[in-house]
Amino acid sequence: MTYYWLNGHLVDDSKARIAPSDRGLLLADGLFETFRARDGKVLWLSAHLERLRAGAQQLDIPVPFSDDTIHDGLNSLIQTAGLSDAALRLTLTRGPSNKRGLWPSEEPSRPTMLASIALYVAASSAQLIVSQTTRRNEHSPLSRLKVLAYGDALIAKREALTRGATDAVLLNTQGNVACCTVGNLFIRDDNGWATPRLDDGVLNGLARARVLHTLAARERRIAAAELGTIREALITNSLGLAPVTHIEGRALDVTEIGALATLYAD
Repeated sequence: MTYYWLNGHLVDDSKARIAPSDRGLLLADGLFETFRARDGKVLWLSAHLERLRAGAQQLDIPVPFSDDTIHDGLNSLIQTAGLSDAALRLTLTRGPSNKRGLWPSEEPSRPTMLASIALYVAASSAQLIVSQTTRRNEHSPLSRLKVLAYGDALIAKREALTRGATDAVLLNTQGNVACCTVGNLFIRDDNGWATPRLDDGVLNGLARARVLHTLAARERRIAAAELGTIREALITNSLGLAPVTHIEGRALDVTEIGALATLYAD
């Protein structure tokens, strides 16, 4: 049995219902957060919810529950599913609309909030290509929000798999490195560790901020050509760390995760 926390209620998959007119389904009008639970505790919960609320405010989507209620809902989901080590996703949409059109003028929002859970699986090493089929738009404010629209990431992921890799580096419109499909990218060259600047179209990942400090990495512009000379690379997100073994077929030194893994201890 699969369980969800949907609009404040714990339900199984036979009773989970989302309206066909939900704008998250029709227009990707919403946001989400992905959490890691370790030993039954949701990691970085306050930071996740702060980012969700900031994004919701920017998109003018009401958050229908308090942080305490969301916390209780996630805990009930963990306990009911019996998964102490888990990956959770919290999705917020503007909800259903009675009218067609891009903007629901004068119609009150009825936001949908859905939490799902799955067994946590540790990230494996990654083999990267540089996507040639799409770019990340650093000029859009959505590039710095965790929105539902993941079309560019899907295109790049499919390209990576077709070319025998596991993930792709997305460049921005200026040809600079932005990120990977589901994580921030860190590289190490002769001058040490670095990661792309936020204004290069980068989501300010919660793991990114912690790894940035731990590695004493620099935030800077990273040209695509530099990927041909780097020594190491690392992908980070809220679920874990993935050392990069190859980029465009070239072998890299494999990053020892070591002390970085302790960032996910609390």
